[in-house]
Amino acid sequence: MSLEAILSKIQTEASGKAQAIREAAEKEKQEALANHAAELDAKQSRDVEKIRSGIEEELKRKEFHVRREAARKLMNARRTMMDNAIGKAAVNLASAPDADYLEMISSLLAGCDLSGKVEVVISSADESRITAEYLRKNSKDGREFVLAGERHDKAGGVIFKSGKISQNGTFPMIAELAHEDIVMILAGLMQLEKN
Repeated sequence: MSLEAILSKIQTEASGKAQAIREAAEKEKQEALANHAAELDAKQSRDVEKIRSGIEEELKRKEFHVRREAARKLMNARRTMMDNAIGKAAVNLASAPDADYLEMISSLLAGCDLSGKVEVVISSADESRITAEYLRKNSKDGREFVLAGERHDKAGGVIFKSGKISQNGTFPMIAELAHEDIVMILAGLMQLEKN
């Protein structure tokens, strides 16, 4: 074999090996790029999911606080509405027709647990309705109701006095004492929330 043939053969073999090395390197490069692209895609997906999850958590937190504040405002408005309704009811009781009003006063007189001579303090608005004669008719069981010289400034009802003991039977005081029970009753009637 001639030197040229040997050189040509070496050159052909070297070219083949170089081509094989280039192809292997290109394949390795493409695999590395594909792996890197897959890693970047996976990282991007994780980052996007992390951001989405963070946004969802933040929205849930904000929604919780907004709902809580709205519930607090609703509860306060409801409580104010009930308080106003109870106050108005006490005033409305005081302006009931005479027969109905005196029936309520008779109930208060019957419920009085003081004995002996009991002074009855009335509102100046009730002077024409609750008289000494009316009180005398309701006196019994060791209790003598007498009309007191002083007057209270509450909306309806009476105050009982016997010596140093007094019992407040004015409508606003009765409403205040029964406030929580009345609120519970009204709460069932005034449902503001959706079921």
